Parts: sequence; structure tokens; C-alpha cells
Amino acid sequence: MSKIRQIIMLFVVVWPSIGSAQLKIQLFDQDNKPVSQAVISIPTKIASATDGQKAVMDQINQQFVPHVLTINQGQFVLFPNRDNIRHHVYSFSGPKPFEIKLYKGTPTLPELFDKPGIVVLGCNVHDHMVGYIYVADNNLVAMTNENGVADFEAQVPDTVKIWHAQLAEGADKIITAPLVKKNDQGVWQLTMNLRPVIVKTPRKFKPRFN
Repeated sequence: MSKIRQIIMLFVVVWPSIGSAQLKIQLFDQDNKPVSQAVISIPTKIASATDGQKAVMDQINQQFVPHVLTINQGQFVLFPNRDNIRHHVYSFSGPKPFEIKLYKGTPTLPELFDKPGIVVLGCNVHDHMVGYIYVADNNLVAMTNENGVADFEAQVPDTVKIWHAQLAEGADKIITAPLVKKNDQGVWQLTMNLRPVIVKTPRKFKPRFN
């Protein structure tokens, strides 16, 4: 094998590992409890890739499933209703105001989310139903697990963006935080202030909504 070919093969094998590394970030609330279902994003100049794939926000047992859906800017979302009653999905959020009036099953056309930001979902019939769609303007986005940990394949940035439905600043806000504290296991740790969770009780309706 020639030296030139050896150099080329070495470059191909080694180069991908230069630009990325395993990065773990863990979130805690003001009571030092892990925060799950928080969305963390890392600033990048890489364009988002949707590949024409449609995301799905289900309605099951009068709940939006998942409670928080992360998608890329320019992605389509389907809203199937798997309940045996009708729902009326809507949002007044700036990035995507829309409504799908009383329906069962799956609407024929998906909804396009072409602006980044937080979209708060509701049902005009069942006001206890609340869901969120995080529309990212980059593709380095991850959601924290039950231990408050989010994983990335990336170099350590100076700052990250954080969102959570109970964020003290408001459910439509995204905050920026610096990475300054790391534990003995190499996990970067951040603390955020959350509002108390308000649980809405489902109401009973007359048969006309079934």
C-alpha cells in the first residue's frame, strides 16, 4: 500500500472523531431534584435536516402524547386522534397559530412548522389537555431523561439553551445558561427555577362532543 493511500485512509478514519465527543448535561431544579422532559439545545451552524419525515403528536386518553415533542424547523406534524371522542386541537403560539376543528381519526393533511420556537397545544373541548412542540432551529437538540440527563455527540459549548414547560420565566420562553460546573463523572450540571405543576381535572361533557 502506498504512503499516500495510507495517509488518506488514516484521515478518513480519524477525522470524524475530531469534531465530536460524548457530552452529558444534567439539570436540577431549585430543590436539587432532577428535571425530566426539559429540552436542551446547543448552538450550531449546521442546517437542520428533516428528510421529509413527519412527526406525530398523538391524542390518547385525552392527553397529548408525547407531552413534549421536539422537531426541526420545516418539519410536518400529524395529529391523530386515537380516542373514541372528538378533539379540537389549536394553538395561539406565535411560531404556529392553527386549529384542527372537531374530528376523530387522523386529519388528511399534516401541519407545517416552519418557524422556530415553542408551540403550546390545547383542545378547545377538553381544557385539561396541554401539550408542547419545541421547534428547533438547529439539529443539536436533546430531551432530559428521568435523571435529568441529556446526551449529545458534540464538543463542549460555552452556553446552551434550555426550555421546560414549568420554567419560571414562562412556558413560551427559552433561557441561555453557561456551562461552568462539572461533576466527578464528567457530567455538566445546571440548575433552573421551575413553577409548581398545576393539574387540571377533566370535565364531563354532553354527548354532542362524542
